[in-house]
Amino acid sequence: MNRIQQLSYEKDFYLAFVSAKGDEFQRLFEKLMQKAHQNDFMACCPWGNLGDRKNDGYLSSTRTLFQCYAPNELEAKKTIKKIHEDFQGALKYWREDFDEWAFVHNAPSGRLAPTIIKTLLELRQQNPGLKISHYGYEEMLTRFRQLSLQDLESWFGPSLTMEANVNLSYSDLKLVLDHINTMAEPKASEVKDVSPGKIEANLLSPIVAAFLKIGMPKSLLVREFFEAWRDPTYGERIASAFKTQYLTLRESTPPLLPDLIFGQLEAWAGGTANTSPQHKAAVLAVMAYLFEECEIFEDAQATLGAPKQGYQYDLAI
Repeated sequence: MNRIQQLSYEKDFYLAFVSAKGDEFQRLFEKLMQKAHQNDFMACCPWGNLGDRKNDGYLSSTRTLFQCYAPNELEAKKTIKKIHEDFQGALKYWREDFDEWAFVHNAPSGRLAPTIIKTLLELRQQNPGLKISHYGYEEMLTRFRQLSLQDLESWFGPSLTMEANVNLSYSDLKLVLDHINTMAEPKASEVKDVSPGKIEANLLSPIVAAFLKIGMPKSLLVREFFEAWRDPTYGERIASAFKTQYLTLRESTPPLLPDLIFGQLEAWAGGTANTSPQHKAAVLAVMAYLFEECEIFEDAQATLGAPKQGYQYDLAI
């Protein structure tokens, strides 16, 4: 698996992580652990009035009991209450079966409130015979990186590849553009030059930014396609459709994270009929072109001074 494939799959996993809440997050965690620890990890299903007895998964080899918590907002007071309830329940039903208790959470920045950290430290002090740990995005990403290419393809489908990106052609672009052209009515819009710092200004995470940058060298091919096309309004219609969809997502209630807007735009542009590497390369090239033309996401000058957020990520390709 090359670097572009790895980055493509890690982008998919990151978007799945930040979007999953509640039971959906637990299903994501279970799927990851079942693929990373086949015949070792056991997911626990709530059973009638017994529930799951404070067990969201068990890793036999390390005798680790997992408990997931992924609300829409990770509030400190509610989280601390949840930790105490789940830990005491685990002691009641499973004490003889585990040596480690792991709190699995969906904190969007990977960081926990000081009062939550203090609660976990107190549990360690009060239970010297047990290991108390926590699993966030970075811990889950470590296991995700252990998966084989076959596992990744069965989960997220074929990835973007270096070969598909290098060999991107007009015919690949046209399939994507024809799909987009059917999605919205044309509207007049201004095309502006991309300003420095636009990625940072839009608070795109490093993983999504690195993925977007893969497509930027191919944005010239998209421009040449529009310039050579027999209908001079074709490019305007594509840009209008994209911009309309972007504005719809941006105004969603509750608000979507910029990374999730990117992911939903990517899915909208690509459709579901074709998931080949060539098709994904074409979608990314079009998105990179429109990003540079300031048709999607905000111009850096309009958001100057906005705080940065997101996980640190190696951008080298």
